[in-house]
Amino acid sequence: MKIKFPSKYKNLFQSFLFAGIAMLFSSCRGTKQDETTNGEGQPVVIGDTSVRIDNYLKKLETEKEFSGGLLIIKNGKKIFCKGYGWANKEKQIPFTTTSLACIGSITKAFTATAIMKLCEQKKIALTDSLKKFFPLVPADKANITIHQLLTHSSGFHEFLKNDGGDYEKIETKEFLNRAFAEPLSFEPGAKAVYTNVGMSILAIIIEQVSGMNYEDFLQQNLYEPAGIKTMGYNYPVKNDSSLAHGYDNGKEWGTLQSHYDAAGGGPYWNLKGNGGQYASLEDWYKWITTVADGKILNQSSMEKMFSPQIVEDGMDGKFSFGYGCNIYQSRRNTKVIDNGGSNNIYFARLLRLPEDGVVFYLVTNNNAINANMVLPNVTQLFFEGEIKMDATQPRTGFDSPKAEKIYNLLNEKGATDFENELHKSGITVEDDMIYLEVGQKLLEEKKADEAIALYKVYTKQFPEIIVAWNDMGDAYLLKEDKQNAINCYSQALKMRPENQRAKEALDKLK
Repeated sequence: MKIKFPSKYKNLFQSFLFAGIAMLFSSCRGTKQDETTNGEGQPVVIGDTSVRIDNYLKKLETEKEFSGGLLIIKNGKKIFCKGYGWANKEKQIPFTTTSLACIGSITKAFTATAIMKLCEQKKIALTDSLKKFFPLVPADKANITIHQLLTHSSGFHEFLKNDGGDYEKIETKEFLNRAFAEPLSFEPGAKAVYTNVGMSILAIIIEQVSGMNYEDFLQQNLYEPAGIKTMGYNYPVKNDSSLAHGYDNGKEWGTLQSHYDAAGGGPYWNLKGNGGQYASLEDWYKWITTVADGKILNQSSMEKMFSPQIVEDGMDGKFSFGYGCNIYQSRRNTKVIDNGGSNNIYFARLLRLPEDGVVFYLVTNNNAINANMVLPNVTQLFFEGEIKMDATQPRTGFDSPKAEKIYNLLNEKGATDFENELHKSGITVEDDMIYLEVGQKLLEEKKADEAIALYKVYTKQFPEIIVAWNDMGDAYLLKEDKQNAINCYSQALKMRPENQRAKEALDKLK
C-alpha cells in the first residue's frame, strides 16, 4: 500500500505499500505456544512460526546487514519481540527491544490521537474550522475543518514551498504565515492527498488549545497512561546509548538528535507533529495494548480513527484515510490499518489486522535493507509459512494503474515531446508518487532518455520534491551527461543543504 513517509520521506521502496501486504494475507497458520524467551527488555520468540521468522531475520542480518527490530502481538500477547544488528556499530551496541529508533510519519498517529483526546475533553470538535483558532487565516482556508486536516483533505501541500528541510529552524508564527500564504492545491474536502503541513497545523492547534508544548501534551495524556517513558523526540539527548544510530548503506548517518544539534536545535515545524519521534519495541507493545484496552481513548473515538473517512486520491478507490492512518482490505477481504514512516535512513511500519487479532511493527535503522522490503516477507511467513513473493527482490509491474499508463505511453511514444503526449492522452497527475514510481522503474531498466523526459515533467510540476532532482541527476549520469547531473544534484542540495545523497554524488563528480 502506498503510505507517505514523512516528512520528506520519499523512497524507492514505497511501491510495496500499495498492494504487497494486501496480497499476502491468506489463511493464518496456527502458532505453537512454546515460549523460547520472555521478560521485559528481553527477546521474545514464541512458537514455531516465530522461530521461522527469527531464522529468516538472522539470515538477513548475516547476509544483508539487516538491522532493526520486530514486534508481533497476537490477541494482546507478545509472541515476537527482538532486535537485530547494531544500534551503534562504532561502540558495538546491539539493537535490542529497548533501543530507540525513529518512527517517521507514524508520529501522525499520535497527533491524531491527541486531537481525539481533546475532542473527548470537549475542548475542540472535529467540525471546528481554522478560523476558530487563527482569526487572521485567509478566507480560502478559513473553513478548513479539523476533520479535513486529519484526513489529508484540507488542500494544503505536502511540504511548504522551498522548505529548508526537516531541521530548518522555523517557529510557529513563521510556519503558519508561510502555510497560510501559499495557495491550496485543491478545494478543501474535494479529495484527499497526503500532507505533512496539515498535520503540523494540527499539532499547533494542540499546543494552542492545551496551553502545553506538543510533546509535553503527548507525554502527559498519551504516553504516561501507557507506562511509556522513552517515546518522543528525545532532544536534548539524555541517554545516547539508547538511541539507535541510522546507517546509509552501512555508513554512519547519526541520529536526528545529532542533526538537530548541527542545525542549532529542534525539532521545528517542518517535522514536529508529522514525523521524527523515537520509540522502542517495548514502547510499542505498551502503546498498542493500552490503546486496545480503551485506556487512552473511548470506543467511539477509536472507531472514528480506524474507520475509512475518505478515499485517497489517485489510488483507484482501494485505499482510504482514517485519522492518522491508512485503511484498506486484504486479499481475504479483511481490514488492514496501516502506518508507515521513513526519512530514507530509518524505516518503520505498523500493521494492525483487527479481525486476525494480530499487530506487526517493524523498524530498521540501516537502509541497506529496510522495513518495507522485509515486512511483506515476515507477514508471508506468519500467514503462509513461506515467502512466495520476495519483497527484497526488484519489483515488476506497477501498483498504480495511472503509473502503468504513463510508463506505457513513454514506451509507445518515446521520450520526444513526452509532456505534450501526456497532455494529449488526458492523463492528469496530482500525486507526485505516480511519477516517482514510473521514474524509478525506468532508472532500474536504465532507460535514460525516457527517465529524463519523465523527470523533466515531474520536477516542473512538483519542483519541491528533492528525490526527483536526485533521480534526474542519476538519469543524466546514465547518459554520462555530467554537467546536467551536477545541475540536478546542485538543485537538490540548494533546496535541502543536509541532503547526503546529493552531497556524495557531487563529491564523486568533482
